[in-house]
Amino acid sequence: MIEIIDRELSLEEKIHTIANHYSKKSQWEKTQEEVEELLAELRAASNPFGFEDCVYFADNTWSEIADVIIMCAQLAMQHGKEDAVREQMEYKLDRQLKRINEDDSCDKHREDWRQKMMEKFDRRD
Repeated sequence: MIEIIDRELSLEEKIHTIANHYSKKSQWEKTQEEVEELLAELRAASNPFGFEDCVYFADNTWSEIADVIIMCAQLAMQHGKEDAVREQMEYKLDRQLKRINEDDSCDKHREDWRQKMMEKFDRRD
């Protein structure tokens, strides 16, 4: 039985309470279901003109994203892997930021090289 408390539970506390209520098998199956629903929403999204920043999602997509995040958090909690997931998130975010930084650095070098080449050609007139 869930104890009624005078204060509002935090998101993490709510997720933890629900995770503790259901079996690991039940939440594993529910997570698969929610992931499939999110995939269906993502596949239904449109990019009519093919532009990089012009993707349209149905309003329900955001609800499906929330469902998947909640279910994945429950799985991590049920299996005692919250810290492992956080560590992986930190690692993957840091790795991607490093890649972006390296990409920006390469773009700057390419632009510097391009500018130098253009200057050389401009001098030959």
